[in-house]
Amino acid sequence: MYDLIIKQAMIIDGTGKPGWTGDVGIKNDKFTAIEPSLEAADTSETVDGNGLVIAPGFIDIHTHSDDFWLEDALSEIKLQQGVTREVVGNCGVSLAPMDPQSRNDVGFQDALISLGKHKNSINGFSFKNYRTLLEKKGFSNNLMGLIGHGTLRMAVMGLSDNIPDQNQMEKMKILMDEAMEQGALGMSTGLIYAPGIFARTSELLELSRVVAKKGGFYASHMRNEAEEILASIDEVVTIGKQAKIPVQISHLKITGHRNWGLVDQVIEKLLNAKKNGVDLTCDVYPYFSSGTSLTALIPPWAMEGGMKHLIPRMHNAVQRKKIIHDIKYGIPGWEDMYHNAGWEKITISQFNAAEKNDIEGRTVAQIAREKKADPFELILDLIEQEGEGVKIISETMNEKNVGIFLKLPFAMVGSDSHFSKGKPHPRLYGTFPRVIRRFVRELKILTLEEAIYKMTGLPALRLKLKNAGLMKTGFQADAVLFDPETISDRATYQSPDKFSSGIARVIVNGKTVINNGVHTGAKPGRFDFPY
Repeated sequence: MYDLIIKQAMIIDGTGKPGWTGDVGIKNDKFTAIEPSLEAADTSETVDGNGLVIAPGFIDIHTHSDDFWLEDALSEIKLQQGVTREVVGNCGVSLAPMDPQSRNDVGFQDALISLGKHKNSINGFSFKNYRTLLEKKGFSNNLMGLIGHGTLRMAVMGLSDNIPDQNQMEKMKILMDEAMEQGALGMSTGLIYAPGIFARTSELLELSRVVAKKGGFYASHMRNEAEEILASIDEVVTIGKQAKIPVQISHLKITGHRNWGLVDQVIEKLLNAKKNGVDLTCDVYPYFSSGTSLTALIPPWAMEGGMKHLIPRMHNAVQRKKIIHDIKYGIPGWEDMYHNAGWEKITISQFNAAEKNDIEGRTVAQIAREKKADPFELILDLIEQEGEGVKIISETMNEKNVGIFLKLPFAMVGSDSHFSKGKPHPRLYGTFPRVIRRFVRELKILTLEEAIYKMTGLPALRLKLKNAGLMKTGFQADAVLFDPETISDRATYQSPDKFSSGIARVIVNGKTVINNGVHTGAKPGRFDFPY
């Protein structure tokens, strides 16, 4: 007897093998039968899958929804894309672990503005505390988490640009080890953001060795994705080799039109690393615009100490002039987003002040022209008003390179999405259907089976999931049923908050959570342990 049978759907199992037509039976939280035909009388519910594809639920290996889960347990935005598992804690930022004595550190609150909303409900800052709080609330999706190196460093050193002394290093290692014991996947870095930008390779190596001993992996938003991308890849590869740890390059891309031609050298360097034994993978989002905070445009020296030190620097005429000079002309080794995009292609996506919300969805150049303001002065004024709360979208890539990177056999799909107000990057609502619509149906860069593998089986391998990520008897019954001809992203830059279309049903741990576009209210999600 089954709880659910999906009849005569095209089964694409997540391995990359060709799909075939058959029936899928689910009992409790497992796939219990995958056969050419099952007896419909032996089930509580039957779904006609004719003309539809059934695949494992999609895995979003790169998200920034750590704080969102504390507010919205239903996660409809992701489920409406077919995503049944998310990995939080990317790009060096996680909500845990945090040293209790540093709980109210201003620098920490600047970098994790969500903490201010939740500091009274989070009883401590261990990874276990975070996981337990979510489990008490219940949630619809499956979760796993990385530890952010930036969070770790702030817990011990604040937003200092110093090299950690022996005691500080030991404290970070102890916190990292404890988090791994509590179920963390590994460590992520955000090496263009403070305080990650202040860390030397030796510091990252020492922490990565702690992670490696527990079987985890190292995921890195590299130091530079523009003119210094080759050197940045070298740093990731060095950490992989010397720490003997699997490495994941976060949102692999080449930014800045002057650098797009480096694509062949990037691929050669990645392939050579794999040939030399480095366990290297990457994730890619299917857009040629990125999204981050406006403060990413501020030179590193000005971010030392966080917003409480940046604001006085912006008020000092000499230092303000130097900040603008460094943005305008760059600093060797620093990834300058202004150089990679220009004000015409940097759009304000979120600005919370009610009297200024008319600037959302408009470029810095447009706003500056209307206000007859210098764009460099304008962005400093916006940061002074809202700090980290000003979000931007930058068109810095090209679609050709995105397709080339997606095609790599070790590349998987990750949204790099953050739940935000205003006009968030459309990847929040559209990443996974967009891969199928754009890169399978329209551009034919991937086959449907390849795309599904990059969304399911491959990330499951990186996450060391032993019983999830594939359609296989005995595996976790996470699945998405969709029309391969109509599944599409509907989110755009001007109207980003639109659910995708073409998805008939989403199942998490055997329970239907999305049925014909409607959330059922079920919360069958789990916070899973990898090792």
